[in-house]
Amino acid sequence: MRYGLQALKLILGLLTLILALRLLGKKNLSQLTPYDVVYIVVFGGILDATFYNDDIGLLPYVFSLAVWTASIYLINILVNRFELLRTAFKGTPDQIVDNGKLNLQLFKNNKLEMEQLRTAMRKNGVFSLKEVRDIFLESDGTFSVHKYADYQPVTNIGMNIKQEDGTNVLLIDEGEIETDTLKYIGKSKTWLEEEMEKLGIADLGRVAYCEWSPQDGFFFITKDDTIKQKREGHVN
Repeated sequence: MRYGLQALKLILGLLTLILALRLLGKKNLSQLTPYDVVYIVVFGGILDATFYNDDIGLLPYVFSLAVWTASIYLINILVNRFELLRTAFKGTPDQIVDNGKLNLQLFKNNKLEMEQLRTAMRKNGVFSLKEVRDIFLESDGTFSVHKYADYQPVTNIGMNIKQEDGTNVLLIDEGEIETDTLKYIGKSKTWLEEEMEKLGIADLGRVAYCEWSPQDGFFFITKDDTIKQKREGHVN
């Protein structure tokens, strides 16, 4: 095993990766697109195939790194120039909540769960779906949340408002009752059915989303009030 060759390969690999990241601009790990992940995986494959193989000399190794770097640079130029390629390689945001309505088809296409959505809302300072006008799932996997104007942040002290803290919980997820959550808040399935019946919902299977808090009570969206499909480029 030629340690000098290994050291040189490692140094060249690190320098090449740094150069490639610089060519692609400034972004952190949370902003990586599927395309970015692929080129990093390919880079790892090049290192794995050549690093411990003394039969592969320095010249073939450098050639592989040069082709890899040039390919990334060329693809990045083409992607930034042509909209079609940008969409294919980097993806586009999905609007999973549009004007207060859930798009269940996009929800399922992205393999999302309601609790993931609620986690994303909380990270954006939102604790109830009724406050949300639009939510976009960005191509890097992050969520952008746009609230209704009435729920834009205000200073409670400045408005002379005393606000009580409370727990907002998810009780129905696409027709399924969250029994563990009911136990957590000290309620029963019968209580939930009776309360929802008072609100005009006899069949809980019709409910796509239902949350509850001691202060605000129930907020729910039925499956009839969700966006189910897209036609001719428009959401219906």
